[in-house]
Amino acid sequence: MTERDRQYDIQIADDAWIEFIDIAGRYERATDIDALLGELWPLIYRLETHCVAGCCGMDAYDFTHEGIATALLELDRAQLHAACAAAKEAVAAAASDVFTSATMNHVADKRVFLQLLDHLDKCIVAQDRAGA
Repeated sequence: MTERDRQYDIQIADDAWIEFIDIAGRYERATDIDALLGELWPLIYRLETHCVAGCCGMDAYDFTHEGIATALLELDRAQLHAACAAAKEAVAAAASDVFTSATMNHVADKRVFLQLLDHLDKCIVAQDRAGA
């Protein structure tokens, strides 16, 4: 795939992506996700390293394992693991299948946000196991 083919995907490694799921015709059903992310915001804010979300949306964030590991250095991993679980539960339970985040400047299918939360949680757990 070319870079243009990946323009709406979320990069999580040099060669790994969370693929965009088309939301055409569902925009009006979008529910705000920002409140559902609760205690994850300290991590999310630290991942905004490539640009600012208001300009670049999800491309502003470094969701790679390395980027997340760096962001976790001064954060409580146990608290973030619990916050991920709470956010995943809240998003999964929400009636809408499309979410919007004004803070991250992004609209996506519920499955995309759930995959991103799973990825964040796996990185948090891995970093915790590594003892870093």
